[in-house]
Amino acid sequence: MAQPASLEGDSSIIVDLSEAAMHMYTAAIDALPFAEDKKFHKRADVVLSGMRKLRAALTDAASSSRPSPAVIVALSNVRRRYDALMEHAAAAPGSSVGQQVYATRIQARLSAREVENGAGVREGLLDDLEGAQLPPTRKRRRSWRRSPPSAACPARNTCNLVSQRPTTSPRSPQSHTSTGGTKTSSAKTPANRKPAA
Repeated sequence: MAQPASLEGDSSIIVDLSEAAMHMYTAAIDALPFAEDKKFHKRADVVLSGMRKLRAALTDAASSSRPSPAVIVALSNVRRRYDALMEHAAAAPGSSVGQQVYATRIQARLSAREVENGAGVREGLLDDLEGAQLPPTRKRRRSWRRSPPSAACPARNTCNLVSQRPTTSPRSPQSHTSTGGTKTSSAKTPANRKPAA
């Protein structure tokens, strides 16, 4: 049964836009630096974010009552390129939890819902991880310079290294021996008393 002209026109527009977007994404993927490069994840995340939006649009178009075969083909191409880039990003140093979980899931041929049901986690958690790009670990910066000593931190030498930095003090006069052979020591002026004029 032939599809209405309006549906065929909409499908044609969606496919054309998808092909144009994938042309740009493919060029961006080919121009990515090596996985060990510090800029790799930043640039790859931009491409992955755009491809997720394109994948969602094509998924909605393919879930219509009578999707066009061209839409199904376009969706398949986007998913294939997206999966390949996610696996590449997951294998790179500094990959996120979402990328690692996604790569493991597609290698096991499991959907996000199947993994969530099997692990007993809430629905949509894997999608959130995939989009959030959260790193597996976070470096916690110490704030010794900005945290003054308090009752919560009695060990001042470890909480405020700046305030406890030792200062150089003049050496006290050394005791000396007088000509008569007896040891004498110079008198010390108290810290809170000024010497007499």
